[in-house]
Amino acid sequence: MKTKKLFGILILFLSVLCFTSCNKDEEGFSKEEIQQALFDLKGTYHGTVQVAYYHGSDITELQNAIAVSRDSLKFNMSLLPLSELISDETIAERLREIGEVSVMAGYEFLQMDYGAIHFMLYPKDITILGGYGAPPSISLVFAQTFGGDAEVGNNFIMFNISPLELWVNGKKYEDFPRLVYHFRGNYE
Repeated sequence: MKTKKLFGILILFLSVLCFTSCNKDEEGFSKEEIQQALFDLKGTYHGTVQVAYYHGSDITELQNAIAVSRDSLKFNMSLLPLSELISDETIAERLREIGEVSVMAGYEFLQMDYGAIHFMLYPKDITILGGYGAPPSISLVFAQTFGGDAEVGNNFIMFNISPLELWVNGKKYEDFPRLVYHFRGNYE
């Protein structure tokens, strides 16, 4: 009887050990899996960007948008839709002068299965210097809560990036409209 009980405890212990050692969700992805995902995403994607209010209606759709994926994502983001929503004409004009900024974002891979890659993006904030007789300095702070998906076999990627705050000469612009840029494109 003691042997059966000991054997049962041993089987239970081995089952728990096997289950916990096989659970890769807790550990994340291996270096090789991450390198493979970066390789699978590598390329220049051409597509469109839908600009919309956060939890709201669409504002505009921009054609000929470009995103480049290497070890991180580089997205050329137009400031023109944003400039049209800024009530301060001096700031709106400065955004129109700048025209487009290059947003760099690091990847965090969430899931990779059946040719699909799901990821988070962590964009770096942007500062365009000015001041001292030049136009005002502009800084954009980005939300760190958006990501996207890629279909490797179809050479397709989509993702969201959202400017969260606008700073002008070191002061937060309070009437900043929260927008989301939704990119959809194909590798060519």
